[in-house]
Amino acid sequence: MIPIDPNAFAFDLGRLHHVGVVVADIQGAAAHFAELYGLDIAVGDESEYRCRVDGAEQVTVQRLGLSVQGPPHIELLRAVPGSSVWTVGPALHHLGFVVDDVPTASRELARRGARLWMGGERDGDCPVGTAYHRDAFGLTIELLDAATEHRITTRLFDEAVTV
Repeated sequence: MIPIDPNAFAFDLGRLHHVGVVVADIQGAAAHFAELYGLDIAVGDESEYRCRVDGAEQVTVQRLGLSVQGPPHIELLRAVPGSSVWTVGPALHHLGFVVDDVPTASRELARRGARLWMGGERDGDCPVGTAYHRDAFGLTIELLDAATEHRITTRLFDEAVTV
């Protein structure tokens, strides 16, 4: 048996905020989740997301929905044609966690072996607001800060139409 160093696990991943699923038809998916699971999904308008994907700058027009029930929430993301990021998969796209400090938590995940795949960009800094990491098993983890969590939930729950 290999001894485990408890200090190696002192990292706090934060609070599970949402489970992200990329869908082709966000309105249809929201109706599906409402009918099948009884979840009310607030679907927002399109918005721009400035980010770097594998180090390359991108601006993606995205549209998302978030279950009113939660956290953890179900997050629906509309697929973006031609995007290497927002593609429909067999189910789970990512797990999103709220952390106190995205850059610090992102560096720690990268140090532990989950490479930074995509991160929000602002004024040349990355990651800002959000960071997406991929591990050796193909799991994608999103880190988001409290300000980003607040901005998303306020926009969706105050302005969006609930399906």
